[in-house]
Amino acid sequence: MSSHDILFPTEPDVEPAERKLRICIIYGRTPLPMRRADQLTVAHLIAFLHARGHAVSLFYLDTGGQATEADREWLRQHTELCQAYKFGRWSVLRGLTRVLTERVPVQVGLFSHPQQIREVREHINNNEYDIVYTYYFRSAEVTKGLGFPAGTPKYQRAGRPASFLALQLSQTLNTKRIAKQAPNIPLKLFYEFESRLVERYESHVWRHFTKSVLIGKSDVEEIRTACRKNKQPEIDNFVFGAHGTDVTRFTPRKDIQVKPDHLVFSGVMRTPTNVQAVQWFAKNAWPAVLQERPNATWAIVGREPSAEVRELGKLPGVTVTGTVPDPALLISEAAVCINPMQAGGGMQNKLIEFMASGKAIVATSVANEGVSAPPGTLLIADSPTDFANAVIRLLSDRVLAEKLGHAARECILNDWTWKAHFLKLENAFYESIDN
Repeated sequence: MSSHDILFPTEPDVEPAERKLRICIIYGRTPLPMRRADQLTVAHLIAFLHARGHAVSLFYLDTGGQATEADREWLRQHTELCQAYKFGRWSVLRGLTRVLTERVPVQVGLFSHPQQIREVREHINNNEYDIVYTYYFRSAEVTKGLGFPAGTPKYQRAGRPASFLALQLSQTLNTKRIAKQAPNIPLKLFYEFESRLVERYESHVWRHFTKSVLIGKSDVEEIRTACRKNKQPEIDNFVFGAHGTDVTRFTPRKDIQVKPDHLVFSGVMRTPTNVQAVQWFAKNAWPAVLQERPNATWAIVGREPSAEVRELGKLPGVTVTGTVPDPALLISEAAVCINPMQAGGGMQNKLIEFMASGKAIVATSVANEGVSAPPGTLLIADSPTDFANAVIRLLSDRVLAEKLGHAARECILNDWTWKAHFLKLENAFYESIDN
């Protein structure tokens, strides 16, 4: 996720839907301000559904983010009902108790708020909704079992809504990778413990929903592996639903001069996967780049940089910006954008932002996993030597860099706008009700 703090989603240019739906959205975080990939997605989804004329109810946890009254007013204006539930120290205590007594993953225990569960179920049981959309694995306990399972005949649905669980990425895959890349023993042990709980939970939770929403094939395969390992039926109710990006905000900027031999990485710089990515590049590839391009510079752009990231600012040519007004402007200055992710799952918003900006990009296979950008739009490199050589190649060959950047931008315009992805999701809503 990039570090930009966009005030509100751009109002989408869409026609009203011919058939209006009553939709309940469950979320474990405050949608605004949009500082994380999931917040960005949920806020844009609400804007899209409102523009299409659907009646949206939002039940979310207030996790203490810096939401303003303007943020709350935007949510009220775009929903029929907007209910927040306070997340505090008692929530943590209750969550840890559930982890110990019910063996649910830590993140599921922490974000299963009793009042949210009770009130959401009251509304759903009153037959107020056509669709229940639960965003993220961590909120599954709120709506588990309230909709009808996939394949249920219409005469057996008894007024129950179609329920969607937006798993997005396989948390099993995500936590295993984080554990592998953990910088110290305590974190490694925690994520290994969590990954076992996640694998067990993820192998069966999907069965309690009409549809599961996943980003890519690797996420499906990882969950299928977890299903087999835990002697569960393999997940078969999935639809694909990725994120989009703002192609007017992230766009080639002819008014901003590209800095020669300048690299950019953008993201929330306290996130473990982002921290691991820049540390890996700084240790394994940056020295080789400097050896070939002594004047090269690298900007690590993103809010809340950890101590480990700030330490990288002491390296030759490296700048750690911290929070900036608009990272899109700093991305525009890059000769090459890098995405050296070593852990994580799902898709990388930063990657589609780089692509939308028309930039030459070097990324790892992990970074490209959820996007599956086709050959000719970026360079893929996984070993330190290959990554460094790919960066040097693009810094040296500006014709190739511009060719890749143009192709990357066209790829985003064709397949990665918010509108394109949400129209597919809306169609899945209709199909779940009609079939």
